[in-house]
Amino acid sequence: MSTKPLTTAQFFRQFPDDESCLNRLFEVRFGQDFECPKCERASKWFRIKAERAYSCQWCGHHLHPTVGTPFEKTRTPLQLWFYAILLFTTTRHGVSAKELERQLGVTYKTAWRMARLIREHMADVDSEGPIGGPGTNVEIDETLVGGVKRGKENRGSAAKTIVVGALERGGELITAVVPNQRRATLEPFVTKNVRIGGNVHTDELRS
Repeated sequence: MSTKPLTTAQFFRQFPDDESCLNRLFEVRFGQDFECPKCERASKWFRIKAERAYSCQWCGHHLHPTVGTPFEKTRTPLQLWFYAILLFTTTRHGVSAKELERQLGVTYKTAWRMARLIREHMADVDSEGPIGGPGTNVEIDETLVGGVKRGKENRGSAAKTIVVGALERGGELITAVVPNQRRATLEPFVTKNVRIGGNVHTDELRS
């Protein structure tokens, strides 16, 4: 069953502040009655106001819902992160760092970092693979995402994120953020995520 994405108004009703965002993150990752890693007992977890953490009712062990997520070391409000993710998952043609800067009211540097981490996380979630195999056709391409344009002058690929994707025609898409467009980088992505036996289609990029 498909679920309609939240509208902007629905989003801010559901996540009016950082506390509501942290609570959702805790419920999704752990939830009440989660077994404490320290005392190994199913526990009720109590919010610790001084930090982004919850405490075990039995031994006081702390759980930090943001650890291991793109929000782990951020000083940016969680509500802005959640809204950025909403934009990424509901905008058909992607979201640039410049658009995040405008929408969230953060610096370009912060927006660029948020966009990079969100793209990496989305790529990790999507990359369940492998795809392809005998009788299939898989299209592989890479692109530069983000950056700043001023007139006809682009500030270069250093400000961009490189994303490579493999799409099985009529099937699944696998994406990944990569450090460069060299053969030594792209070829392992293909061999890891595309099964042997089908047809691979690429553009004229030498690598």
